[in-house]
Amino acid sequence: MTKRAPKEQRMEDIIEAAVSEFLAKGYEGASMQSIAEQAGLTKGGLYYHFGSKDEILIAANGSYFEPIWELIKTAAAITCPVEGLRYFIHEYLQYWSSHSRQMTFILLSLSKIMACPAMWPLINSYSERMIVFYEQLYTGGLEAGKFRNHQPKSQATALFAALDGATPYLIISQNLSPESVARQFEMTFVDMLLIDGKK
Repeated sequence: MTKRAPKEQRMEDIIEAAVSEFLAKGYEGASMQSIAEQAGLTKGGLYYHFGSKDEILIAANGSYFEPIWELIKTAAAITCPVEGLRYFIHEYLQYWSSHSRQMTFILLSLSKIMACPAMWPLINSYSERMIVFYEQLYTGGLEAGKFRNHQPKSQATALFAALDGATPYLIISQNLSPESVARQFEMTFVDMLLIDGKK
């Protein structure tokens, strides 16, 4: 494992301290003072790294989505776009189902972001990046002769909305498992588009 540089480790420690405060007290209930104390810093030391709670919120979201960007890289590198799509669906659902703390924080963040139009570009950037990625896989499946004719952008948008809508319920519901949900998603968003016999 690569050893983190002191500054990088300090930033990570601050983010984790802030997330703990946000989850325990809510965004409005947490303060820069309480975050500093949780991180073992003075308030001035915290302000050296972050100018506001909003900055910390954005940094935490960025940090928590890094594993997703890695999943995208891996899926995009798979030769067959159909298998890349299957891989991502499974791994995406598996990741969030096993990272409930991060998912809870992401949902808390959304409530703050929804009330702050200045932060909307953060969500717009995420949704656009995800939809473009899905669209590339669907287009690749078409070009490879694996998928029947369809609208890749429409499929990509529907998959994005469905996947992100399902992830919280994998944590909340005792009747859903990432494996079973992934299979249902594969059937709906992959298998139904396949040209007969071309899996």
